[in-house]
Amino acid sequence: MATYRINGTTFEGMMHGALRRIKEHEQEVNSLNVFPVPDGDTGTNIRLTLINGINSAEKTDKLNAYLRSMADGMVMGARGNSGVIVSNFFDGFARSLRRYESMGPMSMASALIHAYKAAYQGCRSPKEGTILTVAREGIEMIRPQLARGCSFEVLLGMYVARLKISLANTPELLPVLKEAGVVDSGGMGLLYIFEGMLEYLNDRNYVADFKDEPSETERSAVINLSNVNFNENTEFKFGYCMEFLLQLMRGANYISTFNLPSFTDDLERLGNSVVTSRLGSRIKVHVHTFKPARIIELAQNYGEFVTFKLENMCIQHNSLSDAGKQSGREPAAGAMAPGEGANLSGDSANLSGGSECVLPVKDIYKIAVATGKGAISFLSECGADIVIDGGSTMNTSSGEFVSCIKKIRKVSSEGTIILFPDNPNIIFAARQAIGITDDRNTIIIPAPNQAACYFGIAADNPTLSVEERVKLIEGIVKCSVPVTIARASRDYHNDSVVCKKGDFIGIVSEIIVASDESSPARVAVDSLRRCGNIGDMETALIFAGGHTDENVTEGVVSALGDAFPDIEFIVLEGGQEIADYIIAVV
Repeated sequence: MATYRINGTTFEGMMHGALRRIKEHEQEVNSLNVFPVPDGDTGTNIRLTLINGINSAEKTDKLNAYLRSMADGMVMGARGNSGVIVSNFFDGFARSLRRYESMGPMSMASALIHAYKAAYQGCRSPKEGTILTVAREGIEMIRPQLARGCSFEVLLGMYVARLKISLANTPELLPVLKEAGVVDSGGMGLLYIFEGMLEYLNDRNYVADFKDEPSETERSAVINLSNVNFNENTEFKFGYCMEFLLQLMRGANYISTFNLPSFTDDLERLGNSVVTSRLGSRIKVHVHTFKPARIIELAQNYGEFVTFKLENMCIQHNSLSDAGKQSGREPAAGAMAPGEGANLSGDSANLSGGSECVLPVKDIYKIAVATGKGAISFLSECGADIVIDGGSTMNTSSGEFVSCIKKIRKVSSEGTIILFPDNPNIIFAARQAIGITDDRNTIIIPAPNQAACYFGIAADNPTLSVEERVKLIEGIVKCSVPVTIARASRDYHNDSVVCKKGDFIGIVSEIIVASDESSPARVAVDSLRRCGNIGDMETALIFAGGHTDENVTEGVVSALGDAFPDIEFIVLEGGQEIADYIIAVV
């Protein structure tokens, strides 16, 4: 039966269809990485971005409410370039339909135009031949052909067909795709999103047996509201947990200028465990307080509440305590009060030193991203205040960066925060995190890999001014040359390199420059020789992968030492899963 009207509940089903389709083809999308390195993660990034949006969405028949909450969840949980672009796409889609409690096909067509424009605006240097082109051409090419009164099945059928044509043409627009013999992975992810939506409309049973991945956040304990847990004799020593979404308002009754850091400082004076995030003109707040009325009064100076939750933490604590006694377990001494450490993004960053460690007050804080237990440990030891575990092929999300920024702002409102994205694919997420927090004292120093990040952090000189220290760190990172030695995940060739699946390959500054069937040492030497200014370099740091053989590593270092006697080679056990060796030369 044809569909002519869609509300929030129906769109939720469509999003579950999109998620199922992405999950079914996740590895296919992952395999479309341009280089033959087994770290393709576009499909995984898009799937996790969708999950965060769907799990964050309000269950409602009202389309605009569902879309807004879903898009906000995507923005906070966006991973990788493709994930950020998809989140921007749906943010634009939601803004276009902000006044619609349901929509018809022509409204959706208009929203798809707003969606791709928002995706373009979110990229500083948008490239054609990517997901952006696929999104734009998909709707612009079919818009003149849409007939008034068409169904959603017709609209999405035409849209999907055009997405396929545009996707097939991406190699003609982006030479690097043509050279690798693949289409754009992000564009293919977008195609599967809308294929899943269409599949749901054609068959509502498509998601009947589909289960979302469980949320990583702990489920709240069931609270017993009987007088046993809270009565006139209860000592009120935990206060309230407040969470609300504030819509900034215009008009004579509201303060027209809003500054998130200042607002957060005011909240800190009225409570604790403060976490704030900005999503456009809406402010998400979590705070513990004994006087909620004062915080309500502060917030209403700027706007009105979209959602609001107030929980008595004494009831929570007493209920948990009762449950522990009944099961024979007493709460551990010094246990966190209920609700403490709440994470608004839904992500839980893996932080070195433990997520509850107290940071000192400093002039500069450094947030690094790394993969491999050894590399994470070494970065922490050399001066990183927080190290986010990027995982084997997992890109850090905007929400993880936001959580780290907020963690630091709990102890310092003035300190400069430096984010070190360890690859170009997460720079988008870092930029988006700064936009969400509206933190003007957070800067990004893109590190080409985690070894270059190590050099930059280790170069910090606390005796200099903040400006001089930032300039010094940035200079070291920028002048470092990144080299990666890994196994090819498929056959590949370009103008200078031919390799087969399983061969060792050398990548310098994102370009494959060397390959060899069996010798990582030969590939490492050939790769460094391709560094244009190798004669001026003095030191090379090598993070050895977790699966590398010690004897092989000794052979690699020996060969490099013979070929470049003026360079000091330092080897650390990085423990990363994908690359055999991650190298930075300065």
